Amino acid sequence: MRILYSAFTAFPSAGSEAQCGWAWAEAMRNYNEVYLLTRKQARKDIEQYMTKNNINNIKVFYHDIPDCINPYYKKGKLYFLYYIMWQSSVKKTIKKLQKQYNFDYVHHITLGDFRVVGTAGKYAKHFVFGPVGGAQLTPKPFKKYIKGHEKSEKIRKLINMSVKINPFYRHKLNKADLVLAANKETQEYLSSMMRNKAKCRLLTENGIFKSKFTPIDTGSLKNNDTIYLLWAGRMIYRKGLEFLLEVISITKSKRDFHLMLVGDGPEKEKLIKKAEELGIEDKVTFAGKVPYTEIKNIYSFCDIFIFPSLRETTGTVLFEAMSNALPVITFNQNGADLLIDESCGIKVNINQSLDDIKKEFACAIEKLVNHSDICTQLGINAYNKIQNEYTWENKCKNFETTFLKDIL
Repeated sequence: MRILYSAFTAFPSAGSEAQCGWAWAEAMRNYNEVYLLTRKQARKDIEQYMTKNNINNIKVFYHDIPDCINPYYKKGKLYFLYYIMWQSSVKKTIKKLQKQYNFDYVHHITLGDFRVVGTAGKYAKHFVFGPVGGAQLTPKPFKKYIKGHEKSEKIRKLINMSVKINPFYRHKLNKADLVLAANKETQEYLSSMMRNKAKCRLLTENGIFKSKFTPIDTGSLKNNDTIYLLWAGRMIYRKGLEFLLEVISITKSKRDFHLMLVGDGPEKEKLIKKAEELGIEDKVTFAGKVPYTEIKNIYSFCDIFIFPSLRETTGTVLFEAMSNALPVITFNQNGADLLIDESCGIKVNINQSLDDIKKEFACAIEKLVNHSDICTQLGINAYNKIQNEYTWENKCKNFETTFLKDIL
């Protein structure tokens, strides 16, 4: 098949969403004719990566809006407005390319936000949109943790509601042959606007390449005197770190444990003070920002990955942690709810009071800290699950055999 991937951000050497924008094209290139349409900003990274890895079977096109009207290039702000402008302007390029190459389908990958469908569906023979997220909201029990951010939470909710009643948006959404939602919350939201709800399917937005796996001796215990809990990411309010510190303060265990927070962000100083107020500063290390190339070493000596995000489409760090044989403790919501099951981690129920959520989360930590055999087995299962189900190679092959058969 001949496929055009539309990706606002696609950087082979980056992580997170920028990696996703590139990964579909790289994974599909060995058994399809693959084309990629992205921004000029990615050209240097893409060309260096393709040369270094001897990739010559992806044809890349670059499209951008003029620098003089680009609010992001001019001031480093209004990134989402830039995305909307790019999506609006790219339609002529897609129309031209479709006429020239006659793609079997056009697949829009990034940004993975459901609010902007774009215009590719107007010119494509078949159009695939997603995986996208964004419909998830902060659960009511976590209301105290959004203090100071109430306005942005309300605006987010209002924007989502306005999208739902926008007839032009609904028309574009229904033009898609297949809509991929990255979590159940987004699937429910999108399918409620679709005439054919069967077109809206669940598929997580992330993956990991087989080449990124490091052989791990899953048969041996780490036997650390201290059990290390790990969190990694950007320190912003919706990552749930204030909640996590409160949980650590009530966690009691037979074995010594220590929490490592890897990352930086606007909440860091507040969190350091919070740890001091709770009297747990000796239990927590603020490691700061660590280069992507070095974080592998941190995964190698940690035992448990903690993912307490109040809302999150999925989280690339989950895939990285699991591919390093770490069990995960998280909530039963958003993309984590799809990725984590009882074989590879513990999901804490959010449909209860905040105090009960904290107690259940603390009990989950205590269980894995006190029982190395359970902790290790869950980590082995996490490692195997990612290898078997969530490599980009397997994900793309499964996408063709399971998802595309109904539309092509």
